[in-house]
Amino acid sequence: QGIQQGIQQGIQQGIQQGIQQGIQQGIQQGIQQGIQQGIQQGIQQEGQALTLRLLHRKFRQADADGKGSLSAELENRIRSLSIEQLENLSEALLDFRSLRDLTDWLDHQ
Repeated sequence: QGIQQGIQQGIQQGIQQGIQQGIQQGIQQGIQQGIQQGIQQGIQQEGQALTLRLLHRKFRQADADGKGSLSAELENRIRSLSIEQLENLSEALLDFRSLRDLTDWLDHQ
């Protein structure tokens, strides 16, 4: 009977230790995922802000020529782009001559 009690206690302790380790690992993974998500969101938001600033500047100059400015719809479309697409857009916009070039580029994404 003493052996059985020892085995039971060993099993109980093993289960408790396993649960505690599982909880700790889950918390650590959750924290890591949260940090990674926060970093990704920060990169995304900065990419959006920079690209929109560049486009506003480019088309503010075009607006003086009567060719229009960036609409809320275009801004929303840009905000929905992935980080990679934002990087590509920030390079492509150097060659844009009009808002039509921007809308054509967005239509092909």
